[in-house]
Amino acid sequence: MSKSICALVHKPGSTREAFQRYYEENHAPLAVGFFPFSAYVRNHLVDPGDFGWDTISEFWSDDIAKAAALMDGPIGETMRADEARFMDRSRIAPGGAEETILSGGDPADGAGHRTALLVGAQADLAAAQSFAQHVSLHHAGVSIDIVTAWQQPAFPAAAVIWLPGWPNIAPPDPLTVRVMRAIRTETPRSALLGRG
Repeated sequence: MSKSICALVHKPGSTREAFQRYYEENHAPLAVGFFPFSAYVRNHLVDPGDFGWDTISEFWSDDIAKAAALMDGPIGETMRADEARFMDRSRIAPGGAEETILSGGDPADGAGHRTALLVGAQADLAAAQSFAQHVSLHHAGVSIDIVTAWQQPAFPAAAVIWLPGWPNIAPPDPLTVRVMRAIRTETPRSALLGRG
């Protein structure tokens, strides 16, 4: 199974709250009717301020390239038209993600809270992986995505360390990390075409 990841932002003149609501109520249900996802997760940013995006989506499929190729035909036309209703399409930032699960457990706490530690694009990935391993010794449900940008704008991190809840985590110097608190929403596997 392969994975992709994408940072998304609301269209000008709208709000983060309106974007996230439309995504959950309209766009995500539309997508699961077309794409053979094995798993589909939206991580909706809850921190105040402008991060430059509102949601980081995660997509798993047996063949992510084949799923992405569906955007080249009529399905893509339908999806792009819907995206234009609520997101700034010029700022879509996708990438491939090499996911490593470092400690077993739920990826979010009981309230759906999840933290993403976004490791800067110029970071030493070995240092990021070592830090993620250290975090996984003290927390269940920790994983790391090593991200390869697919286009410009590039995905806003070279790696994402995911962990449940909203703990205070202090990355070591000189690792540059942005901390993003999110609410994790996953489409039930029974609703997915791929049914991973």
